[in-house]
Amino acid sequence: MAEKITSREVDYSQWYNDLVLQSGLAEYSPVRGSMVIKPYGWAIWEEMKSILDKRFKETGHVNASFPLLIPKGFLEQEEGHAEGFAKECA
Repeated sequence: MAEKITSREVDYSQWYNDLVLQSGLAEYSPVRGSMVIKPYGWAIWEEMKSILDKRFKETGHVNASFPLLIPKGFLEQEEGHAEGFAKECA
């Protein structure tokens, strides 16, 4: 039996998470703040990315890649610039 899906009007973020998890598109990872994207979820992501990439390039934009992981020392430097910054990081 399917679990209850939160109403989109009540809590949009929870509705989205319920939908993704219960449809089997992704699942939580043992790494805090991360999810494992399953094959159907990845196929949807690839199609979305393809459509958006085409639209971006039509307007003259180009792709860029940024680091996924940031050294802890960099975050500690930022903590001095913005109070509570490091607390927001996983």
